[in-house]
Amino acid sequence: MINKVTVILAFLAVCIVSVINGGKTISVFQTGETKSYVAIIIDDFGYGGEGTDEMLDLDIPFTAAIMPFSPKAQEDAQKVENAGKDIIIHMPMESLTGKKEWVGDKGVFTSLTESEIRSITEEAIAIVGKASGLNNHMGSAIMESERCFSIVAEVLCENNMVFVDSVTTPKSVGEKICSQKGITFFERDVFLDSTDDISKIKENIIKTGDIALKNGYAVAIGHVGPEGGKVTVQALKETAAELKNKGIEFVTITRLREIYGDTGNTL
Repeated sequence: MINKVTVILAFLAVCIVSVINGGKTISVFQTGETKSYVAIIIDDFGYGGEGTDEMLDLDIPFTAAIMPFSPKAQEDAQKVENAGKDIIIHMPMESLTGKKEWVGDKGVFTSLTESEIRSITEEAIAIVGKASGLNNHMGSAIMESERCFSIVAEVLCENNMVFVDSVTTPKSVGEKICSQKGITFFERDVFLDSTDDISKIKENIIKTGDIALKNGYAVAIGHVGPEGGKVTVQALKETAAELKNKGIEFVTITRLREIYGDTGNTL
């Protein structure tokens, strides 16, 4: 049985680590030990891209981010659900750089009216019915626009959804707007892939674990298809045990929200 001294020590451990990490509370074992979490998001589901099935066969929890207006969005969403994985929407958003076709024909653009942005966000949610949140695909122009992102955020708030900022611009208003609207907010710490160099991907996974050990949790983004796919699957297989041996637990974005509490504040 745990005595009062152990409970007090555990509480003090939370308080101390919270102060060190800028108020980010870290879950504590009943023994008083801190625990760290890694939440991996895999972008670009919805095209049946290379590595889709292999990624879903992984025995570690992760969150699949589905492109809502892609040809296989609903098919991939069903596959993800059948595999017992977490789902968020990978929302196409206008970028400050790059080609428009990289965003797609349908997405959130600065030229759209308030009602158009609201409508397209609601449509994405309807297509990916089991989604618990949303992150941005590209989107640097939208993430710098308080007008545009506020409309997206309002829809997320109405649907009790999490927002994960992919951090495609250092000038993102994501955290500010989510804080104002009481939306649970996370942001990407590491991009895992966009390379076929498995050693680099493994290095990025280890880096994610190191950030989690320091800060309590870390969020990393990988991909299916040409940006990652099978090579990312293999890298995760080869590094998962190393992170687990360090006391790191792999969790979904939904689970991360549960661990840290849905207090209506950014995390």
